[in-house]
Amino acid sequence: MVVTPTPAVTDLSYNRVLATDRAFHDGLWAGRIEAAALVGGAYYVNYIMNNRGDEEEGASYDHNRVYNRELTGTRQLMRTLEAEFEQTDPLVSSIQAPDSGEYVGDSAEDDDGDQSVVTHLKFEKDGLISGWGQDGVDGRYTIKEGRWSSAEKGTGGARVAWIESYDDGFEVALRGQVRKSDGAILGMWASSRGVSGSVKLEKDRSGMKIWPA
Repeated sequence: MVVTPTPAVTDLSYNRVLATDRAFHDGLWAGRIEAAALVGGAYYVNYIMNNRGDEEEGASYDHNRVYNRELTGTRQLMRTLEAEFEQTDPLVSSIQAPDSGEYVGDSAEDDDGDQSVVTHLKFEKDGLISGWGQDGVDGRYTIKEGRWSSAEKGTGGARVAWIESYDDGFEVALRGQVRKSDGAILGMWASSRGVSGSVKLEKDRSGMKIWPA
């Protein structure tokens, strides 16, 4: 008796989901590495790459420790930026100040919850950052403290650091740098909810306004 083998069935929709998921994670890590290279240099890139496998395999880690580490780093950077700003010629700071206004972009998040981001930033003459915004999923927030500085001898754009306070009761600590070529802000962040990721914000030229009205 000749037995005809049953043809293998390939679930193409499942393969498409896997491909989409892999593309998302590749984008997440590419964004993290680009932002880390600007924000923290080679050491931070090395740290991220060494921990990539653990996160992708779903290893457990202390969410509070992750946020507290980022919050500590953000506050340290704010102190550094404050001292740097005070040592920079006011005319240089005025010329090299980032553009205030509306920025739009997307976040890449390690819980697969990527979302749109709209934020209004004001880069004050004294080196402070104020502002507000709204995420596509997480809702409204205000920047409760922030600093920026563009060193006189620096070759890149300004560095930034700020802490966001959300209406929903959590915080996000962010460190980033303004890319000199186009003014985009590339940042690394972590939230008190245990989620972290990267974000790219570009100046909105459409003239659209967001909250508050």
